Amino acid sequence: MRVDDLCLVLVTSLLQGDRARWAERLEALEKELGEGWSLRQLAVPRVYSLGVQLRDGRELPLAAWLEQLAARGPVSVRAVDFGAEKPEALPAHIAAAFANTGGTVVEVTSGGASSHFLLRTHPSRPYLLTPRQLVEFARAQPHADRVFEAWAASVSENNEMNGRPAVSAGEVADHLSSPVGFVHYDLRGNELLEELQVAVRKQGATVNVPDAFKDAFFTSDPDAMMRGFLSPEQQAEYVPREEQLRVTEATTPQQFADLVDAQPFAQEAWKRIVQDLNQFVPEGASPDTAESLPARLRAMPPDGLQSMFTGNMMEALQRAGRAQGAALTVPEPLRGCVDLMFPVDADDIPERDLLRLQTNPDVYQMFLFHELGDGTAAGASGPSWGAARRAFIEVLRDASRFASEQKSSYAPAFELALFALEGQAPDYGGLAREPMQAHLDAAKAAGFDDWPVEVFGRKLESLSLFLPLGPSEEKLRALLAYLLCDIFGGMGSWNDQYFETPEAQQQYEALSPRLFAALSAFFVATLNAH
Repeated sequence: MRVDDLCLVLVTSLLQGDRARWAERLEALEKELGEGWSLRQLAVPRVYSLGVQLRDGRELPLAAWLEQLAARGPVSVRAVDFGAEKPEALPAHIAAAFANTGGTVVEVTSGGASSHFLLRTHPSRPYLLTPRQLVEFARAQPHADRVFEAWAASVSENNEMNGRPAVSAGEVADHLSSPVGFVHYDLRGNELLEELQVAVRKQGATVNVPDAFKDAFFTSDPDAMMRGFLSPEQQAEYVPREEQLRVTEATTPQQFADLVDAQPFAQEAWKRIVQDLNQFVPEGASPDTAESLPARLRAMPPDGLQSMFTGNMMEALQRAGRAQGAALTVPEPLRGCVDLMFPVDADDIPERDLLRLQTNPDVYQMFLFHELGDGTAAGASGPSWGAARRAFIEVLRDASRFASEQKSSYAPAFELALFALEGQAPDYGGLAREPMQAHLDAAKAAGFDDWPVEVFGRKLESLSLFLPLGPSEEKLRALLAYLLCDIFGGMGSWNDQYFETPEAQQQYEALSPRLFAALSAFFVATLNAH
């Protein structure tokens, strides 16, 4: 279950219960969630925290908000689907994966007044540098106007992909420092920093790093991981990635032999090249020697290198030079025979020189229910629990038939969701008292194979989070079905499928929005169930 859905279930279920048991259930919930969650403090480093942001701007952790509500008298709660916000070009079931489209609002009534709360995520800054400080750093650069132009172009491109307006070079600094623009810094901080460095470099200038910013950046060795696999002797001969050479396509065997012979360490180089090439000699063929290989190369036709492992040969040549502490000598007539294996464009920054952002060691995420303004409409209640359940079961059956016919890997998800709603299994409320093996055995008895049963077990573990809140058996079954069928997302999800025939693809495209709409309505109805 996605964390935002988890928060909706936890808060609505808590508020639906007896106020006299809120403190007890909150404590049980804290124990079940573990140290990765905080319900009594916000902005705790390396922890998820849950709370509200009131209309006056105050932020309260969940425990403090419950105390405030309890003091006002009876409390009622319901979930309302206000409708997802999405780019016009995207269907709802696809937009749910690629844009912030959540439209489920919690309506809380206490003391004779109702308020609506919309859940929003508040991440801490991912890096030591804040977005505003990154903007200040950009202003300290030579040709800062070119930096803001580059940022405006990349931010606008990203915005337009998500249905948001473009920004100009004059607006981009304020945009990045705003809550709306924070997503660019959160997801693309190092890309923005690289764009800054490239923009400065294009003007023939160098990046200015004032003392106040020096601790916020680092540079890395692009070969650090590879070096970690090597012995000290091998590391001494290792050729850094940015210095690795390759033989050009036009190079003849004779030119390569001339290149090796031009080195003061030629004899050692031939030994290493031969040792490497002899690994690939077919069984029964004669291996080369340091004397025979040069002679064979000089007797080859001009295109003879095309059939040889020139990458290995060039690497052995460079390693031989590093072992001798000598640089590779390339005579003028052979300049066109070698070039860099990983060339760097003139405007690019060599990886070893590229500034990167130091990460923030105290990252956190807050999930806050924002109290909306007075003008918020009450909203319709949506379908009843029974109607939403019937509609969901109907589309599940259609999806199960289609997925089975198309041999889709998602067929078990629909079948398991139906099993959760309708199957014969021990009471799910019993998970608090008994091992889940009885539930797994019931799934096996229903005909599910090992992999679906394993998935079923993982979802049962998630379901156990809700047990301290005292939900009914029907609500537990509904939550389990939702957990099993929450399949809409990005790459690798139900959305990321294509079928061989136009007929199957057409059925899939007609089924997906029906399934998503029924799943969404069922989830809201489940939130309102007791």
